[in-house]
Amino acid sequence: MALLVSLATVAHATTLFDFVTLDRIDYIRWADEPGRLLVREDLGPEFATIECSLGEDLLGCPYGVDGGAAFMPAGTRMYSVRGYRTEFRLAAVSWRNPRAKVGADLYDIAGKVSGIDVQRGEPTGAAGAAPTSITSRQDRETLVDMILRGPVRRPLAHAAGEARYWLTLRLADGTTLGRPFFPETSELLGGVVVPAGFRAILERYLDD
Repeated sequence: MALLVSLATVAHATTLFDFVTLDRIDYIRWADEPGRLLVREDLGPEFATIECSLGEDLLGCPYGVDGGAAFMPAGTRMYSVRGYRTEFRLAAVSWRNPRAKVGADLYDIAGKVSGIDVQRGEPTGAAGAAPTSITSRQDRETLVDMILRGPVRRPLAHAAGEARYWLTLRLADGTTLGRPFFPETSELLGGVVVPAGFRAILERYLDD
């Protein structure tokens, strides 16, 4: 069972990311999340059904239409995930919610993060520098608290060459949540603005 996760600044009608839009919330799926896949026992009640797909009808299913998806076919059923708010996760994780005011409205991760890894750039799937683990429990809790308390603004556009760090949040249920952090604008994907201390903690580990 694939997990959908969303990517703020790249979602577009021509994107290759597998997105879904439901009730004005955008979700996207990463194909290479390192955590385990969801199984039937993780799922709660059926939440929605995909109404149209870009892959099936490009002109009739523009990006942003409610019930639209990139590649999942029309009629695909979407389910809630036990233990998480549907605003954050279906068999998917949201990246953008126009009703979110602070990070906690977008990221339902309070008390659910068991580990955090960070690396410069984005995972490529090829052999390269391994992610660095945030080993201090206090540092992990501080990072999560900054995410939950950070104000949410409209996500900025980010150029492909802009500096970024990749965070992998390891959740208590064995799944993971990957998100880019843009240090120059102090923005975690989805428009969550974090204080300068967030970058300082990450760089302390990356520079060791």
